[in-house]
Amino acid sequence: MKKVIIAIVSVLCFVQVSAQGRFSVEVPGVVAMGERFRLVFTAIDLPHETFTPPKIQNFHVLAGPTTSTMNRMEYINGRRTQSRSVSYTYILEAYEPGSFTIGEASVVSDNVTYKTRPVVVEVIQGADKPAEERTKEQATTTEITDDDVFLRLSVNKKRVVKGEPLTATLTLYTRVNVAGAEDIKFPEFNGFWSQEVYSPQQIEWQRENVKGEIYQKATLRSYVLLPQQTGEIRIDPSEIVCVIQVRSARRGQSLLDDFFDTYQTVRKRVISPSVTISVRDLPSGAPPSFKGAVGKYSLQTYLGRDSVRTHDAVSMYVTIAGEGNINLLEAPAVQFPLDFEVYDPKITDDYKSSDGTFTGSKTFEYPVIPRSHGTFTINPVVFTYYDIHTGTYKTLRSTPMALEVARSTESNMYTGVYAPTHRRKVESLGEDIRYIRTTAPVWKKKGVYFTGSVYYYTILAALLSIAGILFSWLKKRKERKKDVVRVRNSKANKIARARLKTAGAHMKSQLFSAYYEELNRALWGYIADKLALSQAESSREKIEALLMERQVDEELIKKYTDLIASCEFARYAPDPGQTEKERIFEDAVAVISKMEQVLK
Repeated sequence: MKKVIIAIVSVLCFVQVSAQGRFSVEVPGVVAMGERFRLVFTAIDLPHETFTPPKIQNFHVLAGPTTSTMNRMEYINGRRTQSRSVSYTYILEAYEPGSFTIGEASVVSDNVTYKTRPVVVEVIQGADKPAEERTKEQATTTEITDDDVFLRLSVNKKRVVKGEPLTATLTLYTRVNVAGAEDIKFPEFNGFWSQEVYSPQQIEWQRENVKGEIYQKATLRSYVLLPQQTGEIRIDPSEIVCVIQVRSARRGQSLLDDFFDTYQTVRKRVISPSVTISVRDLPSGAPPSFKGAVGKYSLQTYLGRDSVRTHDAVSMYVTIAGEGNINLLEAPAVQFPLDFEVYDPKITDDYKSSDGTFTGSKTFEYPVIPRSHGTFTINPVVFTYYDIHTGTYKTLRSTPMALEVARSTESNMYTGVYAPTHRRKVESLGEDIRYIRTTAPVWKKKGVYFTGSVYYYTILAALLSIAGILFSWLKKRKERKKDVVRVRNSKANKIARARLKTAGAHMKSQLFSAYYEELNRALWGYIADKLALSQAESSREKIEALLMERQVDEELIKKYTDLIASCEFARYAPDPGQTEKERIFEDAVAVISKMEQVLK
């Protein structure tokens, strides 16, 4: 038993390594002449590998291969996963323009050889200055041109027929440092049925040669489109606001300034040009079995069982496979014998987007129930599609299918000629025939309903009155809250009392500085709220002038301002003692109370 368990574990480990092990290559697709770049071969989860280097021509090998190993261990849901990767890195330099192929490399692991595919590197003439110097110069200016960053919506076809799939790809090109994006407006594709087939969570940058310049490009979205109307269909432009980081230019730079570069953010709105697709109508002369299928397809039909009994269910399957607008295919018409009860077909999709179209299959399941016994023949299924490559209609026809229906063994089942589907026995409704009444019926009142009674309308009127009063009260309350001066005036005394309470607590705790600070806030805050003064307008002279205008007693005004001055002075003076603090507190309470009576 122990040997069996060890053998099973060994097989599972071998399957896991075989499934996860891979050997890949990474290299820029475009480089400039004289530029140095890296060529990296990576073996993942391949134990005891033996590396065979590739043939490298037309490039200077400056260093390599240098080997580095990385082990990674993760715990996910209590399960430990471990991976190991070994990288072989070359540093190359391009010295002549052209397109050059780097041959395949291989590793041998457990007597299995893994090879990479040959890769092509395009070397362009580039600008007179190295790419690093050009990037540095562009980074020191805040003027970003349309050549530095632009957006492009590309389609693989511009002339199609109605229903023919095409691909639209939205790509961002830049040669400056794009740190983020804002206010993205993706295309809407009016006149097309569209499906998003690529939407990266994290943008991946790749190099591309654009008119002899090296740009970083990122694919933002990719769509498969199916035109639903004919004519010149315009795809509106897409927009994106790029957040670009540029280095601030300095004057009188020292040798240490490069270590302390400062950057600023520049935003530039980028708009892609609109694209127009010419959509032709399908040619005339389509057979009656044509229902809009465009592409290249095959047809297969079969029965779930070759023989059944009456009143037993059986399914007929029609599978259409191929490429094109398979996602929009309709169920083909199937002619079943009249003795069959037919239900709506069930559709099973098994397709995916690939190379700008949809490939896969679509299966239609037709459930039927034969109601009579005998041998029945199901007529051929006819399916017509428009072939894009030949420009003609092609009709597929299945072979007839025979179904043996045996007599049911249940005696109560109907075994004669097919009858309507939903059958039931005739039921007696009290009389054999219900005659039409010729006289007017006599209606009698039975019971009393609450709806429509006096109590019902009384309660309804009371509820409406309460709702109106509540609405009016809320409206007045809202208007009162909008009056900031009135709100401050009404809450001044309440806020002052709360601050006086806090000051009293500080006095009992012998917090000398906090006591006078809170008492000062109570005096200043109360008078500012009563007189509707902002913090900037609050001064003793202003307060005295406004109180005089309101005919407040001069002695009360002087006592109030003197008390404010005493609090401000006491904050920075030695502790006068508990008796003096209690006196000032009592004076503050008294003067605020008197002022409240005067300024109501």
